[in-house]
Amino acid sequence: MFSLNFLGGEVGFWQGKVEKLVDDFHDFRPTILAMVPRLLNKLYDKVRSELRKKGILGRILFRLAVRSKLALIRRGNSSQNTIWDKIIFEKIRQSFGGKINRVVSTSAPLSPEVCRFSRAAFSCLFIECYGQTECVIGCSQTINDIESGETGIPTAMNYIKLVDVPEKEYYAKDNIGEICIRSPAVFKGYLKDEAKTREAIDEEGWLHTGDIGRWTPYKTMKIVDRKKNMYKVSMSIYLS
Repeated sequence: MFSLNFLGGEVGFWQGKVEKLVDDFHDFRPTILAMVPRLLNKLYDKVRSELRKKGILGRILFRLAVRSKLALIRRGNSSQNTIWDKIIFEKIRQSFGGKINRVVSTSAPLSPEVCRFSRAAFSCLFIECYGQTECVIGCSQTINDIESGETGIPTAMNYIKLVDVPEKEYYAKDNIGEICIRSPAVFKGYLKDEAKTREAIDEEGWLHTGDIGRWTPYKTMKIVDRKKNMYKVSMSIYLS
């Protein structure tokens, strides 16, 4: 937020009421949209609900629109002036103020289906970030990658390695293990809790995230499990 202000940007804060969110978007007309997947899920569910009213022809048209837009994006064409934009996607972008050119999804997993829809609908730079409160910024991200389910490559300043989790038969030699991060962005420790700090950060300065990751053949990271089988699904909700 402070970086945006320093560079001449403006930051808008919503009214705290979901029913007023559309009004907030129209008032702010943001160019960068950073959000949790829950909002994208709601948008996707709303579009699908409207399509159900239009019958099978509407659903076929929608699927064709998403596939066609993604095919264009794969070829490096993020045009917002196609026939599919005029029929479907322009209305969606206008509901967010009509000026968005960056979308960042973070804090919880985004399903591949919703990710593909979102990339097609916004037709702009779409970034999925991975990280934790303890390391502040996204530790790896996918920049304009069409496929979802992978968290991309390490960002600047971040080093990532995998360590063995023998109790789950995950071994780093097989390109799978617990994700560890070392970076200037990693926190110094928990306030007045040395034991918990030592549990999180080892003597070499690596933050042990508790997430199980796998390096893909494309050298990107994919989250496949949780060391303690507890994970964040959305809006600070945890399941075990």
